[in-house]
Amino acid sequence: MKIKVIREACCSQDDQAGPLSIEVDIPEKAMVWELAREIGEANFLQFTGTHRIIDVYCAGKHLFSIPAVGIEGGRVEYIVDRNDLASNYLRENKIQCIWTPGL
Repeated sequence: MKIKVIREACCSQDDQAGPLSIEVDIPEKAMVWELAREIGEANFLQFTGTHRIIDVYCAGKHLFSIPAVGIEGGRVEYIVDRNDLASNYLRENKIQCIWTPGL
C-alpha cells in the first residue's frame, strides 16, 4: 500500500533544502508500529532544538508522535493501539506530520 507522507518544515532553510513529502510502501497487513517505523527510518523527518517531537495524523486522526533521535526516553508515543492494522486508520492514502501545537 503506497502512502504519501507530508511534513511541515522545521525551519525556513528546511523549506528549501529537503523534500517535504515522500511516498512509503507498506504491506496491506502492516500494523501501526510498522507504519511508524517506516516513517521514522526514512531519513525524511527533520528536527531542531525547538522542534523535537512531530505528530502524525491521517484524515484528522492523531495516530502517533515521533521524537527526534537522542531525546532522553524518546520513544514513539502511540495514540491508537500500536498493534492495530494501519489500514484501520488510513481513510486516505496521505499522512501528515505536523509540529506539536505550542512550539
